[in-house]
Formats: sequence, structure tokens, C-alpha cells
Amino acid sequence: MWNSKIGESKACAIADPANPSLQLAEGTSVRGTARSDKSGFVGASGRLTGATPEAIRRLAIRLGQQAKKFHDQRVQQLASTSLQADERWGFAGSKREQLWQAEVIDPATRLVVAFATGVRNERLIEQILQDAAARVSYPQGVVLFTDGEPSYKQPEDRTLRVRPIFGHPYRPARKGSRGRFPNVRYRLSRRQAQVMVRKTRQRGRLVQVEAQVAHGSSKRVARELSRLGFSQANTSTIERRNGTARGMDATSVRKSLAFAKTMETKRVLGAWGVLVYNWARECRSLKRLLPQPKGRQLYERRSPAMAAGLTDHIWSVRELQGRIRWIRSPTYPSGGQR
Repeated sequence: MWNSKIGESKACAIADPANPSLQLAEGTSVRGTARSDKSGFVGASGRLTGATPEAIRRLAIRLGQQAKKFHDQRVQQLASTSLQADERWGFAGSKREQLWQAEVIDPATRLVVAFATGVRNERLIEQILQDAAARVSYPQGVVLFTDGEPSYKQPEDRTLRVRPIFGHPYRPARKGSRGRFPNVRYRLSRRQAQVMVRKTRQRGRLVQVEAQVAHGSSKRVARELSRLGFSQANTSTIERRNGTARGMDATSVRKSLAFAKTMETKRVLGAWGVLVYNWARECRSLKRLLPQPKGRQLYERRSPAMAAGLTDHIWSVRELQGRIRWIRSPTYPSGGQR
């Protein structure tokens, strides 16, 4: 915890969701956590932890940085056959500066596969799609569900942005024996498909939802919808994830005065929230009937990481902090320059 200047016991108390007032991933803001500390509130863990907003902010930065590294190491080679992508807005710096958090989720396991924070443009969309494709074991067999955001298409020729990311590269044969060879192109297989769910709003209300198969066959999409248990194409899983994320991050709550002080704070809080959601949160829709009941327990509680086969139990935040490799203080020789 280099440069956080917080002891281990106090850091665990601040970040632990078991403490109802001191939780960085349960909707409590940085300043709200500091006010709870100063008011003398003793949480469920029975510890009184006094910390300033700057100390909590330093801890949040360390948590977010290491959460991103932990996600990069553990979330790999996923057996995903469908993905849903969407973006949600928040604020950083002031209520006038809008910042977007883009995520890609597996609707079968509810696992957040890729996430990024920035301005909503083609670069942000391309970043999360490339990250998601690198984490799937067979990206050439994925069905992608997105909304009608124009950034999912190339601005030059309006072709699908997923083509150079998920497709197979090939070079067409040139015409004749002279001249340059054509540029490399990308071909999407028959096992791939992209569905764009377009929403029409009038006066702030949703009046129409239209699903369009932008690439691939309708039969491939129908097979994937049947496997997921959906009757029609939708982005309900990522939309539900957006609602959960807004409850876990105070700077993303709608119709509130909260906003992140800096873009770095917004980014690291989002990374820490994704880690807690994937590994330390129970998802009720993922519960599974036990072959042998354990007393009164008939169902097995599972997290998205358990459903994806990345772990065999729901982790606690203290366990996550123990597994994370903290940044150590760099050492310099005597008289050396920092």
C-alpha cells in the first residue's frame, strides 16, 4: 500500500462492504466515508476508523490500480459465446463534464469481461471491443449485442467496427500481374453475428425497441437467444449491470449532485467496483440447485466469477485485498535522484 499511508486493518475496514458506512464499492462517496469516520460511527465490524478524504482517495487509487492488474491476470480464456456492450454516463471534475464508462458483459455468466472509462467516441468503443476479444478463447464464434450507438460502425465506410476486431484477416488477390496488392481485409465467419438494439425515445420516454441483425444469420442469433433463455434480442443483462453499478458508485447515480473530483478517481473507483462485482458479489439469477441439500440450503450461491469457472467460492473483500499484489515503494541508492 505504498503512498496510501493507511494501516492494513484500517484499509480493510474502509474498503470492506461488511461495514455499512465505510464502503468504497457500495455507493458511499469518498467525502461521505470521511464524514462517517469523523462522526464517530462504529460499523458492523466494531472498529472505529478515522481517515481524511485525501487518505481514502489515495487508498481508492491503489485499490483501483491493482484491481485492474488482477482483472488482466485472472479474466482470460473465457468460453463465452455471446457478449453485450453498453456505456453509462457519469461526471468527473464538475457536473458539466460528462464521462462515460463502457463495459462488455457475458450474459450467460454475468461476468464483466472488459471495461474502460473516457469520452464516448470511436476510440473508447474500439478499446473495449479489442479487450473483450483478447479475453475470449474463441472470438470467431461470438454473438455481439449492442445498442444503436454510431460508434460501433466505422466512420469512413459505415461498416461494422467488429469486423477488424473479431474477424479473420485475409488479402484479396490483385487484378492482373502489376500494381500493388490490395489492403488486408477482414472476414466474419458464419458463427459470428452482431445485433444492434435501437431504442426510440420521445420526451425522455422509451416508446419503441427494434432489434436489427447487422451481420450474421438470424438462425445463429436465434440459437444463441435460445441458449440464453431469451425470447427476443435485447441488452437486458448489461442494462441491469448499469443499474447495479450506479448503486455501487456514488459518482454515477442519476439526479444527484455527486461527481468525481478527478478522472483518475472515477476510473479507479470503476475498476474496484468491477472487481467486487465479479468476485465478491452474489448474483441471485446464477443460483444453482444443489445435487445434495446442505441442511436447509437447497441452492448454491454463485458469483459471476464462479459461473465463469474462474473460482469455486464467493470471495470476501478482505480475501481480494490479500490476493492483490500491492505496489511496493521503490528504493533509491543513497544520494540518488528520485
